[in-house]
Amino acid sequence: MEVEHTQLLPGPREGVWDRLLDFDVLARTLPGVERLDPLGPDVCTLVARVIVPSITGTYEGKVEVVEKEPIDRYRLRGEARGRLGWVRGEAHFRLESLPDGTSVTARMDFQAGGMLRSVGQRFMEAVVRSMLRDFFAAFEKELTPDGAGARER
Repeated sequence: MEVEHTQLLPGPREGVWDRLLDFDVLARTLPGVERLDPLGPDVCTLVARVIVPSITGTYEGKVEVVEKEPIDRYRLRGEARGRLGWVRGEAHFRLESLPDGTSVTARMDFQAGGMLRSVGQRFMEAVVRSMLRDFFAAFEKELTPDGAGARER
């Protein structure tokens, strides 16, 4: 399953890049994430709590930054398991400088197994789209002292 979202964020591409690769910032902005504990500069463990009908639970796994091309693009690969099943996927981030900020396009490819698979592709796709919007809204607040709303493209 694939989901894509593009957001215009304030600030130069270098600053947005640095924050997107900061596990502390990601732990504060990724919906449901309780902890991201670094294992190295580009790898961390993950503990997430998802509170969505049919898939509520705690999931633990690992997240790794791969294929970095500073300050243009990178790929985030992750997997997590919980009592209801597993999820594995990748998020591809592409950054572009624009006159009024930085455009970030996130494309997520993911698969689910176990009981998570049984809730249906359309439901999971809607959940992921919602989580992407929530992530970018929270990430926007990390970038601006006044917490102004992010703008979708």
